[in-house]
Amino acid sequence: MARVVYISSTGEKRELDYNEEIELSESEASAPNIARLKPSFPIESKSFNNLYKVVSFPKLSKDRLYLSLHRAFDSGVVPILYDSNISSIKPRVDKLDFTLLPKDTSAIFFTSGTTGEPTGALKSRENITKELETLKRLFEPFGFERVIVTVPLIHIYGFLAGVMLPKVLDADVILKEEFLPHELIDLAEDKKSLCVTNPVFLRVLNRLKLDKKYPNITFLSSTGKLDSDIAKSLNQKLGTTIFQLFGSTETGGIAYKIDDSDLWIPLDGVSVTKRDNHLLVNSPYISDYLIEDDLIKVTKPFETTDIIELEDNGFRLLGRESEIIKISGKRISLLEVERLLEEHKSIDEALVKLSYSTNSHKDEQLDISVVTTLGAKELKQEIKDILQKSYKNINIKTNIKILDEIPKNHMGKKIRR
Repeated sequence: MARVVYISSTGEKRELDYNEEIELSESEASAPNIARLKPSFPIESKSFNNLYKVVSFPKLSKDRLYLSLHRAFDSGVVPILYDSNISSIKPRVDKLDFTLLPKDTSAIFFTSGTTGEPTGALKSRENITKELETLKRLFEPFGFERVIVTVPLIHIYGFLAGVMLPKVLDADVILKEEFLPHELIDLAEDKKSLCVTNPVFLRVLNRLKLDKKYPNITFLSSTGKLDSDIAKSLNQKLGTTIFQLFGSTETGGIAYKIDDSDLWIPLDGVSVTKRDNHLLVNSPYISDYLIEDDLIKVTKPFETTDIIELEDNGFRLLGRESEIIKISGKRISLLEVERLLEEHKSIDEALVKLSYSTNSHKDEQLDISVVTTLGAKELKQEIKDILQKSYKNINIKTNIKILDEIPKNHMGKKIRR
């Protein structure tokens, strides 16, 4: 039987199984609005139609949260999952009218709200089970013995790939409060391992000096864009396979690609078309309802802000509408500018936004924030040279700042507001 292996922040290791009883701590037992279900697990809850709608879990270790989410799904409890550190989400959770929620609601996931107002996506049991079946078909042929989960479990990606997938693959799951990239090698223990992670983690891993091949490890990355050169480098250095999963909280999984390919292959059951170069997607994984200011019905096919080029077997992702701009009539991707800057040996990270000069709203400029070892004068000249080399005959105005770090959310995404 598959095991849940948990490593605490102090290095303590314990093993559990999926039927493990979860006991309430003294502080959890005395907390208000705690419901005990059979099998029991701690939740803060509200009731509707004889079902418990889970508003939030108390602060739990990852193994207890992992098992609690499985119990919730198996018991018909509806978890409402979000990062409690993002203040803009809680008011929307607090004002939820449970009497308006569709009866087939199985879970609610809130986006981080880093690029705008947070949105809650209602997932039915069919949304979750059908996507899980697709992920199982995709990864079952690998015969994974363990799944190492480095991402938060409250994200739709973490929930599906990190919480639900290991059990249907009958693989052990490895959980740790805080992972260091090099620990993945030891935790794999030469077993066939799937590591559920994100681009930030893989970028750090790529910088490590590792001189051995690890073909037994396969990486599954989501929550952001992984540069193809990093995927290629990891594949060559470690002999690993890297799957990237593309999708969103609202749409669920849309497509995947392997290693440094730039062609996205739609998942089983997903139909991809475009309108005005915007991605249109239809699938059984798309939420039927979203929570914004009110509960809204989703129109299908779902139009995203992603700009794509269709190919015979898939599509190429050019960027999001807000990330592709025109300067002097030329289309430029802000993410591409970031990648070009981050290729410089003295620039660790970059964040690029479009703004306008204070003198005229017609004069676009790039606000560029970087983490670097260069001085301000040298940095300005290096960025000027990079832009002139990459975008010939385009006069790009810049406003440059040096930061100690680029702000990110709990999933490692750059905060672009």
